[in-house]
Amino acid sequence: MKLDSLVPNAKYDLAYGEPATLKKDNDGSFLYRYNVEPEMGIPDGETNEVQIGWQCREIRIWENPTKGVLKKALIRSVLDESAEFAIINAYNKHVLKVKVDTTAVNEYKEYLQFTEDVDAMLVSIFSTPVNE
Repeated sequence: MKLDSLVPNAKYDLAYGEPATLKKDNDGSFLYRYNVEPEMGIPDGETNEVQIGWQCREIRIWENPTKGVLKKALIRSVLDESAEFAIINAYNKHVLKVKVDTTAVNEYKEYLQFTEDVDAMLVSIFSTPVNE
């Protein structure tokens, strides 16, 4: 569940350039992109690997992009409510000795680290204006 291990779901060519982290789209929605990194490949007829574009994780939101809205959207893009509640409930059952489950502790720690990583990532973007 680590942020940096999530598989890219969007790609951009070199003509488009490096995609902006937060961008207002023409339909009124906002695109939030993270884990933006160069995409490498070997173009046809060549032998050396070169940068052929950019790849990233991308989510679309329809609300004003506040930290809270983006945090919820990022978490929901990885875990739905049922999965999130299952992690929390399994941990609580273990702590209260309703059902001993040591894996619940590790899953809960991973979940908490994920939310901390999301918080840290979002703090850095709110110092930059939205590209319109």
